[in-house]
Amino acid sequence: MSPDTTFSLSVLIAIAGCFVGLAGWLHSRDTKISEDAEWKGMVNAKLDMAIGLRKDHDELEEKHNSISERVGRVEESTKASHRRIETLESK
Repeated sequence: MSPDTTFSLSVLIAIAGCFVGLAGWLHSRDTKISEDAEWKGMVNAKLDMAIGLRKDHDELEEKHNSISERVGRVEESTKASHRRIETLESK
């Protein structure tokens, strides 16, 4: 082989190597982007679930407070009724 042919062949192999390297880099970049998108989707789903749990907790807390107030009123009413009954019994 002549020196010109060897040089040309070396250049062609180098260019092919560059294309193979570029193709590998693009493939790994696309894979990483895909994995990142999947991870972000899982994080968003977990955040949505956590927000839903927080809303459920707030609703239960409101119901608890409402029931606590009602129980307090019933206890006061019961005390007043007992006092009236005791007053009637003592007469």
